[in-house]
Formats: sequence, structure tokens, C-alpha cells
Amino acid sequence: MASLVSGCAVTDQASIEFRTSNDLTFELSKSRFDAIEVQPFETQLWLDSAIVGSLRTMETSPDFETAVDEVRQGSNETQQYSGKVKKLDLGGSAYGFSVTVKGYTTAFIATSEHPSSWITISTQDDVFGEVLSSLSVSKTRE
Repeated sequence: MASLVSGCAVTDQASIEFRTSNDLTFELSKSRFDAIEVQPFETQLWLDSAIVGSLRTMETSPDFETAVDEVRQGSNETQQYSGKVKKLDLGGSAYGFSVTVKGYTTAFIATSEHPSSWITISTQDDVFGEVLSSLSVSKTRE
């Protein structure tokens, strides 16, 4: 306690910023994961040898004109079958929703600037609040 009061305690509260291919950004505390595993189509976050989250970039199906159209359709279908869809407030250039199943919450997000792909972010429920609180659409990178 004395070291905390004196400012000498080491705390690992620093966050890492994640940037996705469609200009979404979010932050996670370093305490939420201790390894990142890059797979061909997915990036996985691990803590103590257990997966705590993943990020995937999905190509827009040829059946849809844009990624936003596909994610909207996915939201409608999910709502019809599970009824547990939560629309995400991401501003005018993005559309997203989340669904919670068996201890994990998955967000499905598309931006109007990137019509050919969309993102899924799936994390353990207790981690998702941190993702959601920092989630934003960044300006297009040059």
C-alpha cells in the first residue's frame, strides 16, 4: 500500500491500440492478454494459455453491394433467430452489432469507407466492455 501511495508501485495498466484493416481502432489493457498469435485469417489474443479474443477480416460476399449491407443483413437474421442483438453506436460511417453466446461477445462491424470487407471482434464477455468503450472509426490512413 505504501508503494502505491508513494508512486513507486509498478502497475501494468498501459493499453495497446489495435488498428483493423477497415480503420477501426480499439484499446486493450496489457493485463487482458499476454500473447498475440497471428494466423492466416485471424489474430488471436491469449492470456495464461487460454484464448481470450480474436479478430477476423471477412471479405464481403458477392451477394451484397457493400460490407455495411452484409452486416445489416446479418444483424436482421441474428435478431430473428436469437433476439439478443445489440446495435453498436459507431457513428455515421460504420454499422455494427454484437451478440453474446456462451461467455463470448462478438461484434460484427463494417465501415462505408471499406465496402469490400468487414471485421469481427470476439472476446470473453469481461473483456468486451473494454473493447467497446474504446472502439472508434479512425481517419483513413495514408
